[in-house]
Amino acid sequence: MTKLIEGYETSCKRVIERIAQLNYQRNELRKHGNEKLIEELDLDRRIRLLYTEHSEMREIISYLTSYRRRLESRET
Repeated sequence: MTKLIEGYETSCKRVIERIAQLNYQRNELRKHGNEKLIEELDLDRRIRLLYTEHSEMREIISYLTSYRRRLESRET
């Protein structure tokens, strides 16, 4: 169970890093007036999807952590 939670935590960190990369790319393109490329790359939608994915992973982590605590409390 702990390894599963750690795996989700690692994935969350990667998603946040990817969001930061895409935000940086979008901001740089916007700074240079390249709105068309932002649309072609669909950066806004990709960023929104990653935020949704991150939120869902956090919910799963919360559920698994709670479940692990319940199991541990039964064992003691």
